[in-house]
Amino acid sequence: AVWLGIEYSKALAILSVLEAQGLCEMKLLIYHNCEPEVPVGAIPYGKGFPNLPWTCPNCEESVDNYDELSFDLMAEFKQQIEFV
Repeated sequence: AVWLGIEYSKALAILSVLEAQGLCEMKLLIYHNCEPEVPVGAIPYGKGFPNLPWTCPNCEESVDNYDELSFDLMAEFKQQIEFV
């Protein structure tokens, strides 16, 4: 979205519509403080946040507070799409 100059909220709305149409599958990426630049987990978008306590698969630390985590979204497209 940043490369295209689209606001995050608008990009999320577009991706939600594409997922509803079956064109992509969205995931909630999970980041932990042990390696904040690399996602350490992913769950299907729409399932909510991971249940606490949550065990980080990277460092095996038990996470009891969402303050130790951050999140982002990823969309995997099932077929090539073109925006015109």
